[in-house]
Amino acid sequence: MANVIRNMNFKPILEKVKYDRLAEPDGNDTINMRVWDEIKVERLRSDAVKVVLQRNVKPEPECIFGIEVALGVEVLVNTAEYDNLADPVDYFKDSAVARVLASTVALIMAELTQHSQIGSMITAPVVQLPQ
Repeated sequence: MANVIRNMNFKPILEKVKYDRLAEPDGNDTINMRVWDEIKVERLRSDAVKVVLQRNVKPEPECIFGIEVALGVEVLVNTAEYDNLADPVDYFKDSAVARVLASTVALIMAELTQHSQIGSMITAPVVQLPQ
């Protein structure tokens, strides 16, 4: 299955940015920032798919901010190899495509949170799927 991706020359496109400013935290509250990613793969043509990675940040308890950033890319694929995949999402979550998207989303999130109460939120430049 190493030959699924035909060409790694692609340009990620920003699909979505949602920043919700929430309430200020109470004095000595402990806040846990839950971070997780979602990956979607959509067939565009017989030789192309669109891969979208969305990173979500939700605090518990709900305060400070909530963020969603989605980045997508059109990927040219070898049709026969792609059609033999049991699960395209499983394939792409461990691919170089997902790594590029995750690292770019992490950079965007750091910039978006730079002037927040907690400063730049640095998230891992790897795919973080929920368990």
